[in-house]
Amino acid sequence: MATVVGGGNGKGDGRGRAVQVPRGPLPPLPRPVTGPELAAPPLVVRRREEEETVVTFPHLVWKEFLAGLAAFVFLLAVSIQVNAPLLQRANLAITPNPAKAPWYFVGLQELLERFPPVMAGVAFPSFVIIFMILTPYLDRNPSRRPQDRKVAIGMFTIYLCLAVAFVVIGVFFRSLAFNWDWTMVLGHPGLSSPT
Repeated sequence: MATVVGGGNGKGDGRGRAVQVPRGPLPPLPRPVTGPELAAPPLVVRRREEEETVVTFPHLVWKEFLAGLAAFVFLLAVSIQVNAPLLQRANLAITPNPAKAPWYFVGLQELLERFPPVMAGVAFPSFVIIFMILTPYLDRNPSRRPQDRKVAIGMFTIYLCLAVAFVVIGVFFRSLAFNWDWTMVLGHPGLSSPT
């Protein structure tokens, strides 16, 4: 062994202490670790022949095409059967205030009816979107079984119930001027049902 007194000029350890340096050949460096050694061994070893695989193109694409075709036929049949009456031509001198939004925006319009526009149009939707983005971080359960994911299912259920409630209120309990109206659900009190 040789003793080297170190200084700050690259000789020694830079702290001014004596360092023991071995004489003779250096010990061999450890073998570098490559990709296959980094991977953990699999828990279950399966053979490729035993896996149930299906080629995506003819099988999956054909099923998706049939599902899309069925949805198209269903929507076509509903649009032919359901009467969607149009209103009179637009009059530039008269603006309906407030006009009733389509069903997919009625929930947002219901929020606008109850809260200031900044809260209902900006803050609440932003909170919902941020909350939905944070959901995987709030529920850290790695399981894929629904009975183990109580936090995520509970949060989604609350969101879905609120969204459906606002849409149902806007569609069934609001009249043309977006006034509260029980007659669409309960019927007109002066009229009797035909028997």
